[in-house]
Amino acid sequence: MSASSATPLRVGLIGLGRPGWHLIERFAATGPFRVVAAYADPSLAANVASFGVRLVREPQELVAAADVDVIWFAEHDAFLSEFTAVDALRQKHTIVATPLALSAAVAEQAFSEAARCNRLLLIHHPRRSDPDFRQVRDVALDATHGVIRAVKFVSWSYGLPPRGAIRGLGPLPIDASSDAQNTKLRFAAHALDQLLSLVSDRPIRVFATLDQTVAESSDLSAGYSVIIQIGFERGCQAEIDIRLDSPTQFQSGWLLTTERGGYANGKQFTLTEEGEVFDAPVPVPLAGGSHDDQFEWLSQQLRSGVRDTLEESRVRTAVALLDATQRSIKSGQAVEL
Repeated sequence: MSASSATPLRVGLIGLGRPGWHLIERFAATGPFRVVAAYADPSLAANVASFGVRLVREPQELVAAADVDVIWFAEHDAFLSEFTAVDALRQKHTIVATPLALSAAVAEQAFSEAARCNRLLLIHHPRRSDPDFRQVRDVALDATHGVIRAVKFVSWSYGLPPRGAIRGLGPLPIDASSDAQNTKLRFAAHALDQLLSLVSDRPIRVFATLDQTVAESSDLSAGYSVIIQIGFERGCQAEIDIRLDSPTQFQSGWLLTTERGGYANGKQFTLTEEGEVFDAPVPVPLAGGSHDDQFEWLSQQLRSGVRDTLEESRVRTAVALLDATQRSIKSGQAVEL
């Protein structure tokens, strides 16, 4: 029996921003989860009541509630909250939206607490279902292309106005969101998570830079852009280039270069023995991989009660890369891992 056909797991939700509302609406009619309670602004009580969701005054009420099976941190910056996954894990299984943390030490503390309390700590990675990522992953896993030499992810613009632009008598508002810096951080975290599925090698070095206008010793949340360069043990070079304030809409997604081909914009390129290069479209793989349907995978993990140690290792590595990115930005130097 699939997880979605079983009785839905009951969720205590922390955060009612865009991600939290998406979960409430997504699970209102069907799915392996059902949101039954949430910790959020009390003024939203009437809005969520129509979905059968009650609001609580303190997050500890969710942990103590008999009708809550799992605590779900839905906000981009849930890891910055005073009430953390470590607190929730003492009594409930816990799901946290990407990223789990910015510090490798904090991530290790969370996983250690989960093991000590015999709870599961799971990370929700919604961008693993992106078509572009699933296409480039198929090319990266095809051994006929040979060793991966270089990988690049580019995402420019997220609806922010050009600097200095005005509408009427005042400056243009930021259209993307009120938390552009968290948006940039979240994009970087998703890209790092995807990168670790493409390159099966150990990252050894990180160098990161922000906007030139940002003051020295800033952190990843400052400014509207970041470039992260990552070196791997066997020579692969990776770069993640994120910019939220470009007036030109441009998002290339993933670019991949291998010994005998590569990938760009939904096409794979193959080098023949005669030295010719052929290109062909890469069909979007059907969902069905172990993590393609994140909600199904999360519910299956919770119902099994078994830790996925490979997944935990990848989450730890992704957080370690974020941690190294922060340290590189502050120091202006490359960070060895």
